[in-house]
Amino acid sequence: MTTSRRRAADRELREIDFYLPEDPSGIAIQSVQKYVGSLFPTVKTRVRSPVLRGLKGPKLEECADRLANSRVKDPSAVIQSSEPLYGEIDYERRALMGRAKLGGVVYDGRKIEAICLDLLKTGSPIDRCSVVFTGRLLSTYSRDDMRHHLRTVVCGFPSVISVPGVIEAPAKPKEYYLLRQQLEAAGAGEVELMKLKSSFKGRFIDYDDPSVNEALKGLALQAIIFHITLNPFCADRTCRLFNAHWQEELIESQITSARFCVHHAKLIKRLGKRPALAW
Repeated sequence: MTTSRRRAADRELREIDFYLPEDPSGIAIQSVQKYVGSLFPTVKTRVRSPVLRGLKGPKLEECADRLANSRVKDPSAVIQSSEPLYGEIDYERRALMGRAKLGGVVYDGRKIEAICLDLLKTGSPIDRCSVVFTGRLLSTYSRDDMRHHLRTVVCGFPSVISVPGVIEAPAKPKEYYLLRQQLEAAGAGEVELMKLKSSFKGRFIDYDDPSVNEALKGLALQAIIFHITLNPFCADRTCRLFNAHWQEELIESQITSARFCVHHAKLIKRLGKRPALAW
């Protein structure tokens, strides 16, 4: 192989590693792997153990401290000024050990990306794409309105996908929030609120919904396209690469359509034959 051809081959995607979430029960990452493998038959795909689980000793303590420092307590602040409390660090320690259930805490997605990169110790070689799934809620700061916003996927090296973000990040229909607010103001109980959810069935994805796994396929693909092109999103809301901000958009792009626009269909077909990096 000539030097120029060898150099070109070095800039092709060769491996995709999918890292399981901390609690993989009910999440079919193998179906995500199979879907991606059908689109990129020349790329080796693997499902690997959770990144944020199974740590011991100093590494456990360091990671717990970094996770506690990654919490977003003030959505309007770029930099979170308050130091983590002992209880917050202890919670993160127990969560890393599988002794505390995740939920209710929002983390800075870029800080989680940095933690995962350090734990993977890969140096993020360009021919390997790492996609980390997590049970943590992630946000990133938007300078459009000077606030943190929940995200489904934080594209980077590695990319991190929030499983609960599929439910919590894209907004539900506006009328759902209005009706819920009215019910809560009237002192409605859990039964009434569950009935309200049922009346909006099909308009947003909820917990224990098998549609979550379908949405994860599209999010994983966005992460992979980012790794190859640095441009993972599409403006067409029927395309799997559409960056949905509303639940109904997420359902349309990942469930109802689950296809690609003409442009991205051609791109993915070409990349499936030769996944050359475009940067």
